[in-house]
Amino acid sequence: MNIITKFLLNPLIIHKKHTVFDRKLWFFLVNICLFCNLSAQNLSQTGNVLDKNGKGIPDVYLVAIDTETSEVLATAISDADGKYILPAVTPPFTLNVTHIGYTSVNIPVNNESDIEAIRTIRMQIIVEQLQEVVVTADAPRIERKVGKFVIRNISASPYATGSSTYNFLRFMPMIDIKSEGGISILGKSDANIHINGRSIGSNQMAEQMLKGIPADEIALIEIIPVTGSSHSAEIRNGIINVVLKKKPEEGLRIFATLEDKQGYYNSPSGAIFMNYAGKRVDLTASITSSYNQLRQESGHSYDYLLTGLATLSDFRERTRTLTTGGYVNLNYTINNRHKLGAQISLGGMDYRQNSTSTSTYARINSDIIDSLYTADVITKSPGANLTWGTNLNYFFKTDDKGSYMNIDLDFKDNTNKRNIYSTYRKDFESSSVIKDDFLQQPSIATMVYGGRAEYEHNFNSDNKLQIGFSGYSGKVDNDYFYGIRSENDYSSDVGRSNQFVYKDYTLAGYINYQRIWSEKLETKVGLRTEKYHATGSQKTTSETIKRNEFDIFPSLSVLYTPSDNHELSLDFTSSIMRPYYGQLNPFITYTSPSTYTQNNPNLKSSKGYELMLGYTLFDDYMLTIDYLYDKDLWTDFVLPVGDVTRTYTDNYGSSHALDVSLLISQSLFKKYWSFSLEATLSYVSTRGAVNNRKIDFNDLSYGATFKSNLVLSKKYNWYLDLKYQYSSKRRAAAFNIDTTHDLEIYILKQFRRASLSVGVYNILKPNLTVANKFSDYSFSSTNKRNITGVVTFSYTFGNQRTRRVEKRQNNNIEKRMQ
Repeated sequence: MNIITKFLLNPLIIHKKHTVFDRKLWFFLVNICLFCNLSAQNLSQTGNVLDKNGKGIPDVYLVAIDTETSEVLATAISDADGKYILPAVTPPFTLNVTHIGYTSVNIPVNNESDIEAIRTIRMQIIVEQLQEVVVTADAPRIERKVGKFVIRNISASPYATGSSTYNFLRFMPMIDIKSEGGISILGKSDANIHINGRSIGSNQMAEQMLKGIPADEIALIEIIPVTGSSHSAEIRNGIINVVLKKKPEEGLRIFATLEDKQGYYNSPSGAIFMNYAGKRVDLTASITSSYNQLRQESGHSYDYLLTGLATLSDFRERTRTLTTGGYVNLNYTINNRHKLGAQISLGGMDYRQNSTSTSTYARINSDIIDSLYTADVITKSPGANLTWGTNLNYFFKTDDKGSYMNIDLDFKDNTNKRNIYSTYRKDFESSSVIKDDFLQQPSIATMVYGGRAEYEHNFNSDNKLQIGFSGYSGKVDNDYFYGIRSENDYSSDVGRSNQFVYKDYTLAGYINYQRIWSEKLETKVGLRTEKYHATGSQKTTSETIKRNEFDIFPSLSVLYTPSDNHELSLDFTSSIMRPYYGQLNPFITYTSPSTYTQNNPNLKSSKGYELMLGYTLFDDYMLTIDYLYDKDLWTDFVLPVGDVTRTYTDNYGSSHALDVSLLISQSLFKKYWSFSLEATLSYVSTRGAVNNRKIDFNDLSYGATFKSNLVLSKKYNWYLDLKYQYSSKRRAAAFNIDTTHDLEIYILKQFRRASLSVGVYNILKPNLTVANKFSDYSFSSTNKRNITGVVTFSYTFGNQRTRRVEKRQNNNIEKRMQ
């Protein structure tokens, strides 16, 4: 054993000329030797590895070596901040410190004063620059950690070179980027997107930002399908956290992405992200812009069974949305323990929609038309709808074991105004008579502010305690004008014009304790409490509402690894789904002569519990069984009011759901072909009622997602990406959803500093139909989808080693303002 150990510790083995793979193999063998020769240690030595400017260096290998026998006594690797935790070793020994691009250091440690000295280790960059270094590393793979999945080695993927993070995520198992927008985990609804552990705003903003971040700057990706107590209880669909590399090099980097989509109309977009890292100052600035044009064609049928009437409506809509936004994020490092940060963001949106619909009225199953109406509806923003926000933050590293305190203060302000001009005509033979001519002007002003504080204490490398508090207050002012045409103006209808003011606050506290019991067992237990209070009042009717909620949300995560090839996990959490501000105003918005929408200020919050069991085999096969129970669920219902149809949000009951998912990931033919297959089986049992209509059903559905990544040419970096999705018929509370197929195909070309992607989606999904039938009413709606082509080009300017700065924003603010 000593001979092998001495061989492994030969300085030639870790010379700078060797590849990352050689060094990682060496480090792996050293750890095997360590495992065979050492027993567990109860104490640990902590410290930091810094460069000449005092910035932490990640991924530094530290090996404690017996001075006389050359036996390996302990090993460690520094984290993203340059911090390391080394099991306690009794002097004398030699600490070997190595990192590619830096001069190796051998530090004699003979007494307690030497132990104090290695709490701060400084390394010097090798003067000679490494040119054309060939790095060999394992491709990105999903590994299980307590409470989450982790994808590392992002830079080792051929899809990372010159590509954006958004394009890279398309290739990842478990993650689904939807063609119509949105990113989800394991078939759930849209997940929350975080960068470096912090929310980056709405899902639309998140997607735009991910299109501007270079994929090769990602240190790792955390996939959290079941969130714990440290996250808001309103996060139900998981979190995707993109952790960026922290580079010590200074300089400027600019990454630009241009994208053009061609469906029925053309929709261009672009994003520019600038990053600068100085000795103490880190700066990130962003500008995004998109001009999205969408054509929507849909057909709707409504049968009113009690009266025998039937309505058929055909809609043709063109929507144009111009969105522009940007932010500046500044971090200032006071010293190794203290950091200050500030951010300001500003965005604007101009919205235009022209809608034409034809509605025919007849008797059910009759070909004779009683009457025909046409409707022209023009919706536009009177000016740019502005959103702006700011964040101030402070980070304090309290000790050398990784403990810290973090404080955030947030403010957000949003204004959303629209003018909706509607003209309804009754057509008879060759004549047309205007029956209604009116203006709807919804104006919504939202303001949210608050803060949070978090403290994490690391007792040692195996025990961690986290405590946090937050408080947020919001106000939304809904002002609604309904005017009837009077000559050249519109006169207010006092019975329909209204104002609704809603105020709320949320106070929360949480505690988490994480412990590594052994090499095989790790647990994390947490508890969160939230106090929610809200009041709302209507000006026209003088009605008021009050909400007082106090809830406790426990969480538990267990990870058991009986061997290197088998992993078992259990995750339990509880959550709550509170209505968004936009769902609480009670106003009616008319969409056609026979349809309107209405929100509900009396919506109850829906509380849920989730238990997920997971089993992973050889890192290539993963089975998850997810059980969910929800009560007081709510959704949008399409129901009759007389002989017209109302889309209304309401609570309806409780649900038990069981989702089983099998994920297979493989690389074949010398990694020329990689694929993943996810098969799902879902069972839902729902019991409830809405408007005296029972909603009792049991439903079994299934689906599959297949992703294929084929290397067309390794020499010239050409790749072919394909995704196919299938979903069977399934039942929801408000309607039934028909079988769907979808196919996406992309060709990708990688350059040294750029990437070019050409693709097409919605190939097999031209139509989507939903329907439902009650004893007194039935409806069916079919939406036409257009096959769409997309071209994306990304290019990196400047220093490719610049350190990134995260965009900071509180998730609770963004979610409630939807």
